[in-house]
This record gives sequence, structure tokens and C-alpha cells, in this order.
Amino acid sequence: MGGGRKMRTYSIFNIKKEYQSFVFGRERLLLEMVATKEQALESSVGKQLSYLCEPIQGKMVQGFIFEHLKKSFPTMEAVDEYLQFEHQFKGGLKLKVYPYHIEAICEGSRMLDLDLFHSLSQMNDSFIAFNTDEAECGWLKPIKHASY
Repeated sequence: MGGGRKMRTYSIFNIKKEYQSFVFGRERLLLEMVATKEQALESSVGKQLSYLCEPIQGKMVQGFIFEHLKKSFPTMEAVDEYLQFEHQFKGGLKLKVYPYHIEAICEGSRMLDLDLFHSLSQMNDSFIAFNTDEAECGWLKPIKHASY
């Protein structure tokens, strides 16, 4: 991955079902917390995130993404702790799985982001992604929120 392509870095969390309705509508507050975590590795923020989020099963997530994207990405390989995908036109995608989040580095077309987000949303509907550099956040599969 290189050249003059635009790079975006996402932190993707799997929110526990029981906290989804609490997080819904407060995504920007969570974005600020995620940005704090990245800047200062604050232990209290890490504890809060581990409380709200399901642990991520690294091999299972990587296997699911690999199976889902292998038809679209002719070049896929493991490099260090990253799973790396390359597409001739769309660009490159690198994934690293941490205990409570997935780091995704997309370099090139925004279609990469959509491919990844679609793949993860097929796995479950609890993922939320944050791009702190561009202050973007959102559910990968919007939750259905009923109001009575």
C-alpha cells in the first residue's frame, strides 16, 4: 500500500446487544472517547470500552472477512499482525484485530470501506466504526430502534 492514495483509519467495535440502545444517538460521545483512547491510552477509557463492547475473536473475524472478500480481492496475505488485501483499482486494505476492536486501514477508493463494512455487517449487526481523523462514525448495519 503506498503512493498518493488517500488513507483512512477506522477503529471498529462490536457493541454488546444490551448497550446498543444506550449508544444509539450518542455515537459522537463514543467517538470522542475513542479519540481519547488513541491519544493517551487512558486505562479508564479502555475499561469503559471493554464494558460496552464484546471481545473480538481474532481468528474467527479474520476468517470470515477472508471468506467474504476473497472473490473481490485477488491479492491477500498476512503481513506481521495485519491481514492485507490489495485490489488493482480500489486500493489496499489492512486489518489488525485487537481484543476489543478491529483496526482497518483503507488506502484508495471509499469502495474499500464499503466492502469491509458490508462484510462485517454480514457477520453481525453490532459493529460501529470510528474514523477519528475525519470525525466520522456510524453503525455498519443501522440498528432498528423502536420507540413506544
